[in-house]
Amino acid sequence: MSHSQRASTVTRRRFLTLSGQGALLVGGMALGAGSLWPRWALAEPDLAAGLLRMGRDIYPHDAIPDAFYLTPLEPLLENNRALIADGLADLNRRARDAHGTDYSDISEEADRAALLREIEDGDFFQTVRGTLVVGLYDNNELWELYFGYEGSSWEQGGYLYRGFDDLEIDWL
Repeated sequence: MSHSQRASTVTRRRFLTLSGQGALLVGGMALGAGSLWPRWALAEPDLAAGLLRMGRDIYPHDAIPDAFYLTPLEPLLENNRALIADGLADLNRRARDAHGTDYSDISEEADRAALLREIEDGDFFQTVRGTLVVGLYDNNELWELYFGYEGSSWEQGGYLYRGFDDLEIDWL
C-alpha cells in the first residue's frame, strides 16, 4: 500500500484515535476547562497556574489537557509543599524582577525558558521535572492518543511485524 493510499484509508486504530480525541474535546467543552482540573488545583489556582505553565514549558504538548499535567503533582504537593511553594515563589520573584509579572503571565516562551534555565539545577525544578516525566510519559491513557505509542509489543512478537513504522502523528 502506498503512502497516499494509507493517508486516505481510515484504519481501525486511526478511527479509534479520532473518536477518542473527539470525545475528549466534546467532554471538555461540556464540562468547561476549569472543571477538568483536579480538586487541589481548583482550591489553589495561583499555585496550579504556575506549576501548569512550568510543566507545559518543560514538556510542551498543546493537545494534552491540563489535568494530565496537574494530577501527578498532587502527591508532590502533599509530600514537598514547602519545596514547591518556595520554588514557585522564587520563580515568580525572578519573573517579576526580569519582566514585571509572575512567571505564568509571561507571554513569550523564550523568556519563560530563560527563567527555567536559571533554576534547572535546583531541587525545585528537578523535582517538578522528574514528577512530570513519569506522570506524562508513563501514563497509558496518553500513549496512543497523544504520543502514537500503542504500548508493549513483545507479547505479540515485537514491532518488526506489528507496525514499527505506522505512527500516524506528525510531531516526531
